[in-house]
Amino acid sequence: MSSTRLQLTRVGSLLGLCGCLLTLPTARSATLEGVAVDDAVQVAGRRLQLHGAGVSRSWLLRVYAIALYLPERSASLSEVRQTEGPRRIAIALMRDVSAEDFRSAITDQLRGDDPGVDRAALQGPAHQLVQAVGRRPQGLRKGDLLTLDWVPGTGTVVELNHQPFIEPVRGRAFYDALLGVWLGEQVSDTTLRAQLLGAPASQRVVSRN
Repeated sequence: MSSTRLQLTRVGSLLGLCGCLLTLPTARSATLEGVAVDDAVQVAGRRLQLHGAGVSRSWLLRVYAIALYLPERSASLSEVRQTEGPRRIAIALMRDVSAEDFRSAITDQLRGDDPGVDRAALQGPAHQLVQAVGRRPQGLRKGDLLTLDWVPGTGTVVELNHQPFIEPVRGRAFYDALLGVWLGEQVSDTTLRAQLLGAPASQRVVSRN
């Protein structure tokens, strides 16, 4: 098993950009180990503030940077899931992830134990995501940006490098599962979970434009 797959499995990651997480021109940005992270983004016409950000590692190697954007402060997974309005998870790949590693990570995540998720409802969307990555000859690449948005009335909207990646997924089960990947009680990377849930900025940001 490759180190990338180990890391994806360890945090139950369904999944990434070395340079720019988001592209809201009016937002101020800070850098997280060389990755630019905007203070705010626009999703479905609503301004969302940066809630937290961190870098996921495998054996000291950086795998991806991730940022969570919410309309209000939340202290736990259950509070984030109950939040009204849109949300965003932005994942910036800092290493290549093969289609096989991605598929294995999806499979491992579906075996997880999260009482807040209907696992049967995840099979279809997870298969779509795996197929979409599999159609890319080299899988996900360093420099790719994956955004996972919850849009009320539409569902989960997944884009890769600002382009639609799969059809929107209706219902909340899929997005609730995605949130649990990084914010759930059983995650191995508790430091990353704490950062996404709002650790002090000094722990996640190294400089500000």
